Amino acid sequence: MAMVLEGIRVVELARYISGPYCGMLLADLGADVVKVETPGGDPTRFEGPWIGEESLYFAQMNRNKRGVVIDSRSPEGHAELTELLRTADILIENFRPGVIDTMGFGREALAELNPRCITVSVSGFGQDAEMRDRTAFDCILQCLTGLAAINGRPGDFPMLTGAYIVDTVAALIGTIGALAALRQREQTGVGQLVDVAMLDSALTLLGPVIPVAAATGEEPELAGNADRTSAPADAYRASDGWVYIHAGPDTFFHRIARAMGRNEIIELERFKDIVSRVANRAEVDAIVGGWVAQRTVAEVEAEMAAAGVPASRVNSVVQAVNDAELAIRDRLVDVVGSNGETIPALISPVRLSDSPTVMRHGVPTRG
Repeated sequence: MAMVLEGIRVVELARYISGPYCGMLLADLGADVVKVETPGGDPTRFEGPWIGEESLYFAQMNRNKRGVVIDSRSPEGHAELTELLRTADILIENFRPGVIDTMGFGREALAELNPRCITVSVSGFGQDAEMRDRTAFDCILQCLTGLAAINGRPGDFPMLTGAYIVDTVAALIGTIGALAALRQREQTGVGQLVDVAMLDSALTLLGPVIPVAAATGEEPELAGNADRTSAPADAYRASDGWVYIHAGPDTFFHRIARAMGRNEIIELERFKDIVSRVANRAEVDAIVGGWVAQRTVAEVEAEMAAAGVPASRVNSVVQAVNDAELAIRDRLVDVVGSNGETIPALISPVRLSDSPTVMRHGVPTRG
């Protein structure tokens, strides 16, 4: 069966994560993605970690694409890029707003060249925002939006997440927008702009925190690993590691109480419902934490599974990769790097029952 985006050509003028990951997701769904690099190359080609001379950073965002180097500043290169875009269904770019216009491929110019082409533009704040000219990275948006400020325990300094989550969500939003625009083009025959702001990505990750702050003017409490609206729900230290237990809803609280042999706490007024338990979080956490401390991680997981309470061991990254139950290694595939090395890469997270993703290309060379 044909892949869902077979016959769709994507021209990617993007670097780092937000644009390239969007392109990679489309490639995994069958699109022919041509990554266009300047003579200097995508900066992530030169950033580790490495396997031999291959950047794993670059490979993870760009496998399954074809590659070409074009100097669009030269008359010859500009003509080559013009002809390539004449054949494109989607253009992906993550320059600062206005740069694509100076290159001669803004929405108006592209509409004349190829009216069916859809543009996915990823920027820090959006194409028309007041801060549009400000250079933005994932870390900048985490700090500006308060995402960094809500991590940690009371008294901690602001803490970034350990992964580039704002960039990744921006890529997901760009992919959704591109697919929606393709669907709309079936009716109109005309492409449009998908304006992706990393600001919106960060706000999406903050979820209800932003509306609550806007409505009340109150800063969210720093809660560490605890669920702000539920208790008991936290990471607890066992005798040989850490376990996360989420028993906040009444049903789960009753189950964990019985599993711990503490039926009497179900009837306590201060633990009668989820609101009461949040107000008395320290006491209920002490009870659960004391019970967990007397057991191994495996024992806690087994007892919570038997009781029907959500719980899991807290793995390190290496432990997670080697965890037989998670089977993360089954989600890796070997691809050929641009320098010929065989490197592991994650398969697409998008899984369609009748149109499985296929690894047709390795990591693009600077051809």
